[in-house]
Amino acid sequence: MSELPDAGSFGAAFVEFMRVMSLAAEGRESAVAVRLREHLGADPKGLPTTGAEFPLAEHPNLQLALDAVLGGAELVGFTAPHMGFGSIGLAEIVAGHAMTGPISFGPVRYVDVEVGDGRVVQCVESALVLAVYEEAPLALVLSRGGDHPMRPSSVRLEGVSPAPGAVSGLLRELRAAMREHNVFRGRIISLHQDEHGGSVGVQFHTVPAVTRADVILPEGTLERLERHTLGITQSARRLRAAGRHLGRGVLLHGPSGTGKTLSTMYLLHAMAGRTTILLTGRGLGLIEQALAIGRDLAPATFVFEDIDLVAAERTMEFGSRGVLFELLNQMEGLAEDEDLLFVLTTNRPDLIEPALAARPGRVDLALEIPLPDADGRRRLLGLYGAGIEIDAGSVDQLVERSDGVSGAFIKELVRQAWLRAALEDREPPTAQDLRRVLDDLLEERSTLTRRLLGQGGDDTDGQPFPAMRHALHAAGLPIPAAAETSEVA
Repeated sequence: MSELPDAGSFGAAFVEFMRVMSLAAEGRESAVAVRLREHLGADPKGLPTTGAEFPLAEHPNLQLALDAVLGGAELVGFTAPHMGFGSIGLAEIVAGHAMTGPISFGPVRYVDVEVGDGRVVQCVESALVLAVYEEAPLALVLSRGGDHPMRPSSVRLEGVSPAPGAVSGLLRELRAAMREHNVFRGRIISLHQDEHGGSVGVQFHTVPAVTRADVILPEGTLERLERHTLGITQSARRLRAAGRHLGRGVLLHGPSGTGKTLSTMYLLHAMAGRTTILLTGRGLGLIEQALAIGRDLAPATFVFEDIDLVAAERTMEFGSRGVLFELLNQMEGLAEDEDLLFVLTTNRPDLIEPALAARPGRVDLALEIPLPDADGRRRLLGLYGAGIEIDAGSVDQLVERSDGVSGAFIKELVRQAWLRAALEDREPPTAQDLRRVLDDLLEERSTLTRRLLGQGGDDTDGQPFPAMRHALHAAGLPIPAAAETSEVA
């Protein structure tokens, strides 16, 4: 039987074997690394790299900036086994190996990003960008990355050049070009975060066209709203010259269905061309990011509907903690010469008044949008009832019997009259149809329907579900947001 080798000698020989094999592997450059070295005219291993990271939502803006600044650049695609697991950066390109295996030439990877109105920007998802910037060779590696390999949350650029400062200069120019070509400018957008709290996406919105004649408010209310919103923007140059701040906050408060949302939509159309950011849903925790976009693209408007639904969340264990407080804190640091408008709406001003009063000046105009009076209901009937012949006596009767209802209620009243006539194969509806629909809506069994359309009862003090509210209050528990009705007009 042959003698076994000495364990120490075997170990030393194995370590030497691994060292020699590693050196041999390192000596074999990948074809992609060779192409990079040839373009730079220098060994990239000895050159410093400069990187920058951008939110995933900014990918189309970055792509448009790259097209504008480096329009003639060469794109080199690369691939590696199981490329979806982990991003490939400049270090991996130079080494010729990714985490999952060797890197070789491959197709340039693209991703289509919708930017509203059916427009799509084809963005490079991963590629080696070879360019000449200010007469110096320069290379960029563009890739998507983040904390989770399957859920990218950012776009990363890594650059290298034999010319000192070339990459930093390019990144500055790219950021300026991103602002110039920004796809969010002048649009209505909202931010949302995936359910895992990772990537932030942008959704583009269109809102129905609302004219001034469509907004029926008590006398002087709309004029005050216009003066504080449109008026300040129109006088921005004079106000800046006088050293007066342009930032302002407007709170529209009142029962559901009275026209807060309608007034907001009118403002958006009357101030067309401003970047508008809606703060809602999964975007509640993205106030800082939303304000950063708005400040970059000022003049801008921020719309936060039903702010009372999150005002109490400061005491909740989970969810969007302190959304209202975060908004007010972010408003505090805004420059006075930035034309930024904040529009907040609420059905329950009593819930948010303490927070607003503790930070005076953030919201500098509070306008009540009350239930319409007799004159308002008459005008609403004329607006929504266009095309229906209603005699003066019927109008008086409808106005008198609809005391205490909202504008949304009257709009629904007219809609159901048209529906009734359509089901009977006739049009337009008549005053008799309006009276019959009103009879149905005023029945005792339609109490919940009336509340959903914005009408409160004497026993509810204008608020739904009084028994549940009183029980929670007596127990010292917070009243949940789900107990509130949402505005429908």
